[in-house]
Amino acid sequence: MDIGVELIEFLRPTENVKNLYVTRIPELYTEEELYEKLYKVFSKYGLLYEIQLIEPNVSNRNKNVHTSFNRSGALLTNSTDESTPSSFYAFVKYFAARAAAKAKYDLTGKLVLKGQIPRIQFAKRKKTTEDASQCLRLQHCQELANYYLGFNGWSSTVISIKPYDDESIGVTENKACFVCIVRVDIVNQGLTSEGMGVWTEAYHDPVSKLEAACKSKKFAQKRAMEDAFSRIILIVLENGKVSAEVNTTAVTPWQADIGFDVDKLLKVNDVDEPPAADSDDYDVDIPETTAELDRYERRNLITATRGFLTSLLAWQAVFD
Repeated sequence: MDIGVELIEFLRPTENVKNLYVTRIPELYTEEELYEKLYKVFSKYGLLYEIQLIEPNVSNRNKNVHTSFNRSGALLTNSTDESTPSSFYAFVKYFAARAAAKAKYDLTGKLVLKGQIPRIQFAKRKKTTEDASQCLRLQHCQELANYYLGFNGWSSTVISIKPYDDESIGVTENKACFVCIVRVDIVNQGLTSEGMGVWTEAYHDPVSKLEAACKSKKFAQKRAMEDAFSRIILIVLENGKVSAEVNTTAVTPWQADIGFDVDKLLKVNDVDEPPAADSDDYDVDIPETTAELDRYERRNLITATRGFLTSLLAWQAVFD
């Protein structure tokens, strides 16, 4: 798969060309051992979004236990699913299609796990519009920015954070609501991306009111950071050099003077607990053909405007 220029957005990677389906893994590993082994092998090719392990249930081979780990190895979810494989299998998800393609090419027929050669294919997952447009969690945003831009390649600033009251969005008595606006700067490229987040938190007495206000501020800022990152597009050339652009076509849900339309708020949540970790529904279908790779490549090229490509060529000439 030849990808000259790859565009990476700060969204959950749902494309099948970024997701490897690994089967025929022997049951001689514990879940932790298998995760460490797969991470060690596949992380050499690029930044991983997550590794999802599916373990056959010993008592019933037709029901499999799904275990999802994040990049740091922490357990995310456990669930069961009807399926038939009698050995471990896994989904290895990258942020970049080029990394997934390189891993598949290099490891197919060469990776050996406990004396057995697993099968590595591109996954075939059912995608929805909601999944495709979902922002990354802040932790993933920071990992992605650090990986491609460097630890000192970006910075963030809180522009405003203040309480907000409006019954039209469900903010009534005994609820703390804060709206936050932040700016993410791409150092040395003169680019900025602003984002806004809103969070509501219920309280029941004066003591819990302070706690609700603190929690509302915290998650409003977190959502604002995720929103700002979601407008940034990383441009990764084949030689590994990276630039960035801001998606100016995205609808801006705020105004510079903090006067905004509540219908365009990023998110309003009314929960008593912090949001749970990401979870996915798993499908075990036959992996897709290379036709999807071509569709993905064409989609990336279409999203780049003429002016965008002109600036890219000018930027590339500086390094040549």
